[in-house]
Parts: sequence; structure tokens; C-alpha cells
Amino acid sequence: MKPLSRKGLDFVMGKHFAALSTIHRDGSPHTTPIWYTYDDGKFIVNTSLERVKVKNVMRDDRVALLVHEGYSYLLIEGRARIANERDPLKDIESLAIRYQGEAEGRKAARNNYWKQKRVSIEVVPRKFVEQLG
Repeated sequence: MKPLSRKGLDFVMGKHFAALSTIHRDGSPHTTPIWYTYDDGKFIVNTSLERVKVKNVMRDDRVALLVHEGYSYLLIEGRARIANERDPLKDIESLAIRYQGEAEGRKAARNNYWKQKRVSIEVVPRKFVEQLG
């Protein structure tokens, strides 16, 4: 696999939204907007347990994650798994702080996200496609 470029790394470390695509049972794509973090060569996303993306990942681990800002993007094709060794409540709090700021993120985690059954999904890249302006 071609490694992530320095420009690509700088881009994914920024506060951009992503779109996670998983595969439905019938082979059609399922794509949703999502927060992410990049940690030690892997992408971590977090969602509530009952979401379609969780069922899809459990059945078929092939995914694509599109980190984007306007026409600049980084496409990650890879494999995903439910990261049971991670603390999903800690992960969603970290993501909420990353995207909403310290005070609002902690408040949202406490008042909303911690009341849900959550899981963290780890995406291991197999291919990067960069289109960075």
C-alpha cells in the first residue's frame, strides 16, 4: 500500500467531516456522515449500536471513508471491525470535544451520547486516494 503523504496526513488531522460507506446485504452501498479521528495509522469512528453501518460492518468488513472539505478529499478504502477493546463512551466524548469544543463536547457526551449503547469502529486503510488542493 502506498503510504499516506505528508499533505494527506495534515489533511486528516484537520477537523473535517467524513462519509463512511458500508455494504448492505444486497451489495448496495450505505453511506452516512460521521466524525472520525486518526490514530496510529487507523481511523476510529463511533456510532450507536443499532445503526445500519454496525450491522453491515459485522457482516462485511469492506468500507470506504471519504474525508472531505469542498473539492479536496482523501478517500480511504479499507477493512473495518468493531473495536470491542476500546471504550466507546470515551471515544465519543473525544470525538465530541474534537468537533464541538471542550465545553460543548463534554456536555453533549454527558447529556446525549452516554445515554446510548455505542460502539467504536476501527478502519484499517488498504488504499489512499488523495485529491488535495
